[in-house]
Amino acid sequence: MKSPIAALALCALAASSAWAQTQVSSFGGARPTSAVGGAPAAPADSRVIKATAGPPELTPAHDLKPPTLELPNEPIEPYLLSKENGPFMVLARVFRGVDAEKCALALVKELRNEYNLPAYILRTKDYPGKSMIRGTPPTVPSNVMQPDIKMPEKIRTFDEAAVLVGNEKTLANQEKLWQQVRKIKPKCIEQMSSPFKWREGLSRSYRTTNPYVPAQYLFPRTKDRLMVRMNSGLSSIVNCPGRYSLQIAEFSGRSTYMLNPFQQPLHLLPNLKDSPLREAADKAERMAEKLAKDGEFQRLGQPVYVVHDLTSSRVFVGSFDAPQDPRAAEVRERMLRMAVPLVDKSSNGRGKNALDTMIVPALALTDLNDIKAKVRD
Repeated sequence: MKSPIAALALCALAASSAWAQTQVSSFGGARPTSAVGGAPAAPADSRVIKATAGPPELTPAHDLKPPTLELPNEPIEPYLLSKENGPFMVLARVFRGVDAEKCALALVKELRNEYNLPAYILRTKDYPGKSMIRGTPPTVPSNVMQPDIKMPEKIRTFDEAAVLVGNEKTLANQEKLWQQVRKIKPKCIEQMSSPFKWREGLSRSYRTTNPYVPAQYLFPRTKDRLMVRMNSGLSSIVNCPGRYSLQIAEFSGRSTYMLNPFQQPLHLLPNLKDSPLREAADKAERMAEKLAKDGEFQRLGQPVYVVHDLTSSRVFVGSFDAPQDPRAAEVRERMLRMAVPLVDKSSNGRGKNALDTMIVPALALTDLNDIKAKVRD
């Protein structure tokens, strides 16, 4: 229990601190002050909405007027967003309605011409499956459709066009661009009516990414050293000079679920040297080696390559620069004719280069860019 003198001191301290927080001006009014030094507090942000207050009202529909500027009528295709843009960008503005594309085009042209910024248009209807209802023409009302159509496909996409800015490759550069874009007040925006009357210019823009760029390319992972080591041989797919090749065989490992492997004795646990994945890799290497030594295969004049990953091993033949290379069709036909004789050599005991597994050439060439990116050091 505090003494009377201590309690009196605490009361005096509380009274003095309360008096310091509210000073009376010479005009008789109170003004808020800072807790340090008695300096006046910073002015309140007018854009901050109190928790007890409702959201600001929208502009009434009858007050929304068409744009006063002359909207462009030129083709919009040269300004559309593609997967080559970005990947880190800034979403500047979204337009909806009948004139959404024209308004977006007006903003894009001003950003490019007046502010020298790379701006693009992204239309919602360009996304697959969002522009039409299955089996229903666009001219038919939305309530006329097949009974088996479910959400969200049964709702048509509204006319919507977004303006994205930037071709940044890092988050740091995206941050700088965002700070620049949000301060811009385009002239065309001032001549367009909007229900959100509190928005000024591009102050409500925010950071985003190019939706056409896959997520794995936004933040690429580090190299898997195991993958690099497994594909460091002379017949590795990394040594293929072309972008495309023909897959002729695939050897896969086994996948099992072991709920609690520590309950089994050590001598029953699987040995890595006898794993199916290692056996698959050996089979792929042996096939590539035998094909390279076979006289009939050598007359093809095409190299053979092998790629190993964490689930399988594949064998490729040939190096091509285009997916429709005419040489690939010829190589595939000849490989089909060679498939049975190569296996028959093994069954008849003729030829040390006979194959134990039938080769099955793929119907189309394989793009090696992603494969090489994973296994290249």
